[in-house]
Amino acid sequence: MFREYTKSLFKRVDKRQLMQFKPPRLPQRIYTKTLNIDNKHYGKFCQEVAWPASEHVHPLYLQMLSLPLQMRCLLDKQSPFPLLGLIHCANKVEVFEHCDLSEPVECRVRFSDVRPHARGWEVDVLLDALQGGKCVYKAVSSYLVKVKAVHVAPRAAQSEHVSTDKSVEAIQRELVSTLTASADAGRRYAAISGDYNPIHLSAVSAKAFGFKTAIAHGMWTLACVISQFVDNTADEANVEANGKSTDNAEKEQGSVGDKALCNGYIKEVSCKFKQPVYLPNELTVFSKKTTSSASATSKSRANPLVKHSAELEVTSAKDAITHLHAFLHY
Repeated sequence: MFREYTKSLFKRVDKRQLMQFKPPRLPQRIYTKTLNIDNKHYGKFCQEVAWPASEHVHPLYLQMLSLPLQMRCLLDKQSPFPLLGLIHCANKVEVFEHCDLSEPVECRVRFSDVRPHARGWEVDVLLDALQGGKCVYKAVSSYLVKVKAVHVAPRAAQSEHVSTDKSVEAIQRELVSTLTASADAGRRYAAISGDYNPIHLSAVSAKAFGFKTAIAHGMWTLACVISQFVDNTADEANVEANGKSTDNAEKEQGSVGDKALCNGYIKEVSCKFKQPVYLPNELTVFSKKTTSSASATSKSRANPLVKHSAELEVTSAKDAITHLHAFLHY
């Protein structure tokens, strides 16, 4: 994707649209490409993010493959947004059907929404992945375009509307795993994903864009977190099953079987990226539980395929800075 990054240096930004009160116009073009999955490439991806052996595809792999199409979409001549300087602030993935990697996958990418943000505009890029004419996968990447537009209120004025209610629900955190983000994590993931954004490659190139050192790809961090959660949950299911007699295991097949389904059977992922992960770093992955699980219950009722939900938080082991907040539904 060096070509796309080179083009981004010369892309014209429509500042008039970005500075006005109403949302900018979104191009209507749909970018499409049919992909034939390379098993060796998928194997390298799984090894990099430590995806445990599973018949199910890692829920972020297809979105990673769609990145060149996303960049072409953002570079559309009618797009008012810059490519360089965009902040990947959120992500949502829905897996509708099992994806057969031996069959071609048709990817369709387009702009889907834009809305005001306290720091500018937040724009969504939608990916639909189809096999046999049927949509098997959907992903939405949300990017922040920072701009001082007329709809952006000063921070002091915004803080007046922040709730000061201290009666938050009790939160319990359970350690899931730790994650090492080495100094070369950005370069390794770039070699697999093709995302050679300079902010991920070295301290020298990252400093040119205002970062004190290189930062990890948000999708690398999220992919590793999903892998570790799946691996951890599968281990718990195996321990639980092995600790029972054959008769009892059959009686408890429902609960243990549901847990085992998490071994790659992730149906939905939603994530908000909070702070960049500076490299190198040591991260801690927590599972969060509140006194109320209304949102998870609602999600389960809405999607009959979802049986369980997990809320995850990733922080730096050194300073406890929160880097991302994610929900997994499986």
